[in-house]
Amino acid sequence: MFKTVEIEIDEHLIQEVIRRYGVYDRREAVHLALRALLGETQDGELDHHEEEYDEFSDPNAWQPHRSTDTG
Repeated sequence: MFKTVEIEIDEHLIQEVIRRYGVYDRREAVHLALRALLGETQDGELDHHEEEYDEFSDPNAWQPHRSTDTG
C-alpha cells in the first residue's frame, strides 16, 4: 500500500542516492532507503541472515548510561 506524504529531504543526499544506486527518482530513493533501514531484500522479504549486533541501530545504545562506580 502506498500513501502520498509531504516530507523535507536534503536534496544533496537524494541526488547522491540517485547517482550511486541508479534509482529513477526521489520516490525510489526514499523507498530504497526505507527498505535498507528495515533490512529488506529486493523481493520485499526481511533479510534475517545478518543478525549481528549493530550499536548504531540499537536505540538503547543512544541512551546515556550513568556509571555505578562512585570511585
